[in-house]
Amino acid sequence: MNKMDVCHISRGFSLIEFLLVAAIVSILAAISLPALLSYLDRSAFGACQQELSTFKTQVLATDNLDDALRPFNFGACQVGGDGQPAQAAVADAFRGVFEEGSTALLLDTQRPGVQAQITAEGAIQRVPSP
Repeated sequence: MNKMDVCHISRGFSLIEFLLVAAIVSILAAISLPALLSYLDRSAFGACQQELSTFKTQVLATDNLDDALRPFNFGACQVGGDGQPAQAAVADAFRGVFEEGSTALLLDTQRPGVQAQITAEGAIQRVPSP
């Protein structure tokens, strides 16, 4: 009897083993996807909130010093884009001045469906997605 006949060494995975691993990975990905999307929404709002806080400090400092407001580079908040308020409107919102009949200013963030709002008190809040 040949030694190769007695001791058959299997190399690689069988199709059943591969499908089982693929199913487990798919289930784990499906479980973690909602948590990932929630994290991305929270981080988009947090980045916009931080950016607006920095801009608010700049606006209030220039009001006290009677300096002109310098251009601010908005990256996390959609300011000055299509259908979005301009930098001057955001600055006015932090000063408590809103368009007629409005008590808050809505801004889009980098993620669709996540919005930030500047209230009459100057607070920055997350607006629930519709």
